[in-house]
Parts: sequence; structure tokens; C-alpha cells
Amino acid sequence: MEPKISPFSATNLFRRFEMRVGVVRTQVPFVTGGAERHAASLVSALRHYGHEACEITLPFKWYPVETLTDSILAARLTDLSEAEGVPIDMMIGLKFPAYLARHPNPVFWLIHQHRQAYDQWDAGTSDLLDSSEGMMARDLIRAEDRAAFARSQRPIYANSQNVAGRLKTYLGLPSTPLYHPPPLADRMTQGAFGDYLFAPGRLNPSKRVDLMLRALAKTPGPMRLVIAGVPENPAYLDDLRELAAALGISGRVDWLGGIDNETMIRHYAQARGVVFTPQDEDLGYITLEAMLSGKPVITTTDAGGPLEFISHEREGLITSPDAEALSKAFTMLYEDTTLAETMGQAGLERYQNMQISWEHVVETLTGETAKPAPGPAQIAALEAKAAATPAEEAVARVQAAVAPPPAPALPFASITDVLQAYAFDTMPQEKGTGPAPVEPGLAQYLGSHWTRYLTTLHHVVSCAPRDILDVGVFPPLAFEAMVVNALKDVKMSGVWEGPHPYAQSVKSLNPAYPDFDIELRPANIERDVMPYGDAEFDMVLGMEIFEHLALDPHFFLSQAARVLRPGGHIILTTPNVGSHRGVRKMLDRESPYSFGLFVPTGGVYGRHNREYTPREVEALAHGAGFETQFLGTTDVYDTHVDPATAALMIAREDALELRGETIVFVGRKTGAPSAPPPGLYHGDPARLSGKLVLAKDEAETGLTQITAQNTSSSWWPATGNQATALLAEWINDAGYLVHTNVILPLGEAVAPGGETTFSFRRAPDQPGLGTLRLQLFQTGVGAFTGTGRANLLELPCSEATFLALAKQAL
Repeated sequence: MEPKISPFSATNLFRRFEMRVGVVRTQVPFVTGGAERHAASLVSALRHYGHEACEITLPFKWYPVETLTDSILAARLTDLSEAEGVPIDMMIGLKFPAYLARHPNPVFWLIHQHRQAYDQWDAGTSDLLDSSEGMMARDLIRAEDRAAFARSQRPIYANSQNVAGRLKTYLGLPSTPLYHPPPLADRMTQGAFGDYLFAPGRLNPSKRVDLMLRALAKTPGPMRLVIAGVPENPAYLDDLRELAAALGISGRVDWLGGIDNETMIRHYAQARGVVFTPQDEDLGYITLEAMLSGKPVITTTDAGGPLEFISHEREGLITSPDAEALSKAFTMLYEDTTLAETMGQAGLERYQNMQISWEHVVETLTGETAKPAPGPAQIAALEAKAAATPAEEAVARVQAAVAPPPAPALPFASITDVLQAYAFDTMPQEKGTGPAPVEPGLAQYLGSHWTRYLTTLHHVVSCAPRDILDVGVFPPLAFEAMVVNALKDVKMSGVWEGPHPYAQSVKSLNPAYPDFDIELRPANIERDVMPYGDAEFDMVLGMEIFEHLALDPHFFLSQAARVLRPGGHIILTTPNVGSHRGVRKMLDRESPYSFGLFVPTGGVYGRHNREYTPREVEALAHGAGFETQFLGTTDVYDTHVDPATAALMIAREDALELRGETIVFVGRKTGAPSAPPPGLYHGDPARLSGKLVLAKDEAETGLTQITAQNTSSSWWPATGNQATALLAEWINDAGYLVHTNVILPLGEAVAPGGETTFSFRRAPDQPGLGTLRLQLFQTGVGAFTGTGRANLLELPCSEATFLALAKQAL
């Protein structure tokens, strides 16, 4: 027998991922430096604070200009809105041109732009100046940057004040410096002050290692220079070694090459100081790592990023970028250990006072409070807290949080009273007999929902509607009888699966109770336009239907918004998959569904196709133009609460009011439907309605025109991912599908209610013709016909005609 897992097991305590985040950067092959470490550290921090994150890298080659423009185009054509049908909630763009990728929610944290189009162009050091097309490329880069940054609804962030300053200078755009810890921040240590200066970092001309060598040659005494790093071009390292030999200092320079973290940390800790002399560096981890190691930094007046942290003769020494001035700083530090110690301590204190943390970075970029995933200590504390909660107290707290609201005033005490108060049966009555009673099994079913009916009615009464549309209703109309007794002069209408309309004048058996009339019109609420006009109702009820929907709840909610008057209300009740009972089931290795049975007699809608959490229902309603008036949950069937589950939820500080078995959402119509929330759909369901019509079929010429009509509420885009196109397939005369997955572009975007025409020529009818089958198609998603809101079009067609048509494919 398998051992029973404790509900307080560490496996069961982790929160689900809050967001899916793609961190986007470029990658120059075989190059690893601060930017790569920056991106990796950001991904690690996002994961630590509960998000699902990964690096997304695009290869980058910036020369010649033709290749540079190819890289820009490749980035622009990259769609990062989803992967494998699962939306990516946020794209954090770090480096050009990768951050040009398409995404509906981009956030920019700039390591730097393509500097050759900006400050290096002005300085005369840009490679673009060597090309006749350089100015065109410069202007293109600046235009692409402007367009990309304009797409974001969030502030632009830069990794330093220096990067922010460039953005302001060249594009006139404000940005906020957002500092972050270097990768080894929590491992840096302080040690003795040795006899060498440490110079770590990637070796390339912009770091000016040659300047360090020339300064060392002018520095008297035995001071050494320890250089750690890998050259981007091996020839550059050869040049540096030859320079050291020519200056006569080969014996005073240690070339460590690439080193591991432990060696790096040790050399920081034991150095007299750190020398870092880049030209206009963006940020520079070296400065921060030196400060954390308690070492002074020697840098130059044109170093850029390091100057945001180092003040002259406080945290280090700042000189002009020439060998003579730099050598004096080397000598000063070598001759005065006390000065080195004092400045190193000042640097450490300044870093600590700046409160640089990944928690702040993650909160700033995501806009959400950073909640670290629990480690062993947090899990142990949570287990102890849960164990310390008395069982009776835990159960009582949960029961109070999910208790039903007060029942409205009604002349009935049970569902039996309701069923006995009205003649729900439609069969003719024989003289001297009353109406036939409701079938016992159905009466028992209705009775099991009594508390849910009262809960729903509580919210109905609070909204005081005059005209109510009940969606998913079926005879006997017991709840409708409750409504007309709670609200005077209310008018009831309904939508049901049908297939035929249904109307009834329901007569009371007691003159104290009002009669009422009701008509139920048939519709499939995921496929059909609701059979009522715009703005006909004050309220739409959707009681226990959401969980039965199999395809598109957004469509139903959008239709509900259409038939509601401005300010009208929708009330949804549906099982809560995240209820305390669902949690208990999951911890006991059971399915959390409230009703997981298959119901073949009920067709696809007979079973619960999906159950929701409260926030999912709310998010779907918001996407259809509703604001939240009430969101809560209630135990309406069973009041039992498992004590261990209750204690766990209390220890986790869960919102207990959202842990009841039935979700109740009351929304108010305040706007038009927009889009469903990310994470619930593959593709854009708002566009998946249309019709194909054979508009022209000329026998003599073979000219064929197909009209594609947009019956959805959204534009059909003609390009990009999730564009609207045609799926073409060919079936031979034996009935076999031979050619498939041919996607034909429509050629133009189509507005809601608009249409476009697709033309081609077919060969005249002849024996052995096959069949051309056409469907509307959302690229990257699938055919419209799956929604039931679009048709198939089939035409006689030869294989030769089909193959000619296929040449137009995307």
C-alpha cells in the first residue's frame, strides 16, 4: 500500500506560477559577459519569486549593414505572444534588436541600445560610418527603437543612469534607472589588502586594458596587475601580451584567462584595489562586485556607469583617461594601505545603503508584489503554524467565511413548498384532479439545490431588476416561481438548449402567489447569437452553466453583455475547483472536480467540461465588459470542512471567502467586450466567427470568387500570428484526403461586418474531379469550424487546379 502523504508536505505547499515571463536578449555566438549574466540572474530571480520565466535569445550579427537589417527584420517577425498555445504573459526586453519582437505586453529594461547608432556615431567610432548605407541604418535603428518603446504601456527602465541618459539625449524618452545586484552579490567577501590591482572582465578594446598596461609601466615599485577574462578575439590578447613585453612589465602582469567563481571571489577579496577603465560603460558589474568586496575602485572620468557609484577619494579614485594620471592613482593606492581600506569600507557601506535587491527589481518589472517560493525553513514554519491551529477553530473560521448570505423574504420554506404552490405540469387535468406532481427524481434534484437557489436569489433581489433573462433554464420553472414571489412585477425570459421554443403560463395554486408567463428560446450559447435584441434586459442569470461550456465562455459572456442594458447585471454561479473541498481532494490524490462523471445521455454538455477558480470567472467577465460588484463563494450543498485542510489554508493566509464550493459572481455592465484574459485560450476567440460564400462560379471561364464574411466582433488581421486565412484541402474522387495544411492568405484585413473576396480559376468540369474544401483559419491556432460559428465550403476541383492554388500559400 502506498503511504498517505501529509497535506502539509512541502510538495503541496508551493504556489502556482504567477506569470509566464520571457526575458529577451540577443546572443553573439561564443560571447559571454555582463549582459548574459544579467539575463540569467533576472530569470533566476523571477523564478525565485514565483514566476515561470525563461531566457529567449536571438542570434545577432551587426555587420555588414545588410546583415544588421536582416537581424532587425528577424526580430520584428518574431512573435512571442504565446508558445505551444500557452500565452506568455510578459516580455522583458533587454537588448537590441531582440526587444523588437512582437508581444502584447512588453516591458523594457534596457542594458543598452545599439550604441553604434547613437553615442558611438557622434563619437566617430561607429562601424556604421564605414558603410555608404550607414546613415540609413542609423535612422532605421532609431525609428525601430521609437516604435518598440511606444508599444509599451509601462515606464521604460534602464540598468543605469548612464543608459537612461543616452535614451533621453538621443530619443527624448524618459526612463527610470533600475539597479540590480551583480550575480555573485551574496557570495562576495572582504579580505586582506594585497600587493596587486585586480582587473576582471571581458577583454575587448572598449575596456582599455592597454591603458592599464601603460599606466603600470609608469608606476614605480613592484605593484602587480592581475587580469582575468577571456578575449572576444584571441588576436587582441596576443596584442596585449606583446604590449606588456614591449613596456617591460611582463613579469608584473598575471594573465588568468577565464576563471571560476571561487577564484574570482578570492582575487577580489585579496586585492589592494580594483581597476576598471572602460569607455562609457553601461553599468559594469565590476564596480559593484568591488564595492561588495570592500575594495576601492580606480576608474576614469569617461568610464560611464562606474561614476554612478564611485566618488573621487571616497569609494575610489577617478582620473583622466591617460596613462600618466592613472599611474599616479596606482601609486597612491599602493603606497597608502590605510587609504585603500578607508575607501573600500566606504564603497561597501554605500552599496548597502542603496538597498539594491532582486525583490525590488521583480516587483518593479512585473508590477506585482514579489513573493518568494518557500524554502525548507518557511515550509517548516508553515507546518508548525498549521499544526498549532485548533481543529474546531479552523473549521469554524472556514465555515463562517463561506456561509450562505441571508435568505430573501419568501412564502416558501423548501423546494417542496414551491413545487406544491404552482401547476408546473402542462398536461390537461381531468375534472376533479389537480396537476400531476413533479417527477420524484427531478424534485429531489431541485431540492438539493435549495440553498444555492436562495443564495442566488439574495443577489438577484439586491440588484432589483425588472427584466431577467435566465440562461440554461429548463422546466419545471421552480426558481422562476421563487423570483416572481421575491420581486413584484418582474418579467422572466429564458434561453435553453431546445431544440424548440418553449412557452408556459405558470398558474399558482394559491391566490396569494402570482401567476407568471415565460418563453424559452433555443440557442447554443457558445455558437449562436443570443435570440434577443440589444439592451433588452436588466439582468442575465447564468446558474450552473459555466462549467458545462466546452468551447468559448467569452462568446457567451459577450452575448450576455449585448442583450443587457447599460448598467445591467450578470450573475454567474459555478462550482469552485479551488474550494476547500477541492484542496482536500487534491491532497488525497483525487480529482478536485465537484462533478467529474461522464454523462453520455446529455451529450457534450451533460458533464462538467471545465471548473473554474473565482478569479478566472472574474477575469473572463472583465474581458466581456463587466466590472465586479460581488465575488465570493458559498457552501451550498455540504457544510462539512476537513480540519486539516482548514488549518492548512489558515496557515497559508488564504482568502477563505474564496474557498467555498460554489462561486458567486455579480457583475455590472460598464463597457464593451474586449478580449478574454491571457492563459485561458489558444488563439483569439473573438475573431473566430465567419462565413464563406461562393460569390461567382463562371462555367465558361472557370472564374471562381469566394467571399469571406467577418461575422465576429473584431478585425481580422491579414498578417502575423493569429491572422485570418483560408485552409485549403483536396480530396480525390475516391474520397481520400490527398493534400492538406495549405494556408492561403486573404490579402487584406477585414473589419467586423465586412468581407473580402478571394479569386482563382478552376478547370471545367471533367470526369474524375476531386473536391476543394475551404475553411476559415486562424494562423498558428486552427480552423474556425471547430467553434461552430463558421462553415465549410466544398467545390469540384481538379488536382492541377489545387496545386496551382497552393502556390499562393503562406
